[in-house]
Amino acid sequence: MKKIGWRLLVFPMLLVFCTGSMGQDVTIERSYSYFGVRAGYMEIDNLEEGGSANIGFTSGYRFDDPLAIEFSLDYHTSEFSDVNRTTYALQASLLVYLAPITSRVQPYMLGGGGFYLSGYDYWTDSGYRRTNFTSHKFGGHLGGGIDVWPTPDVSLTVDVRYLFLKEDTPGDAVQDINGSVDGILITIGTKFRF
Repeated sequence: MKKIGWRLLVFPMLLVFCTGSMGQDVTIERSYSYFGVRAGYMEIDNLEEGGSANIGFTSGYRFDDPLAIEFSLDYHTSEFSDVNRTTYALQASLLVYLAPITSRVQPYMLGGGGFYLSGYDYWTDSGYRRTNFTSHKFGGHLGGGIDVWPTPDVSLTVDVRYLFLKEDTPGDAVQDINGSVDGILITIGTKFRF
C-alpha cells in the first residue's frame, strides 16, 4: 500500500511540472515575406479631372520591426483630351511600420522611387493616330497605409501615395504641363504571407 501511495504522489507532481513547462509563453513564428494584389484609383495633377483605374502586384519582405521593403508593378491607364496614356510603374518602397508584426492592425509610412514607362496614344493635327512610348523616367513617392490582418497570413491593405514624376510628354498631344505628371495613387488590396 505504501508503494502505491508514493506512485500516486509522483504522477500528479510530474503532471504539474510538465503542464507548467508547456504553459510558458511561446513565440509564434511569423513569415516575413508576402505577395499581394491591389486595385485602385489614380489621378494625375494637371491632366485628369476624374481619375482612372490602376491594378498592380506587390511583393515584399518585413525585416525585424519596424522596417519592410516592397517592390510593386502597376498598370495604369487614363484618358484626357482625346489622349490615352498608359503607364507601367515598377516601384521600390521602404515601409516604416508603427505597430509590431504581431499586431492585427499595422499602420505604416512609406517612401521610395520607381521607374515609369509611359505611352501616349493620340490623334495628331495632320489626322493620323500616333503611339509614343518614349517616356522612360525615374520618380519618387511618399505616402502611408494600413494593413489589417484578420488572419495571421492574409491582410486587407489600404495604401495612399503621392507620385513625383516629370515625363517627356509629346508636345502635340499634351500641352501646358511642362512634363509634370505628379499624382495621387489610392489602392485597396490584399497581402498573403508565405
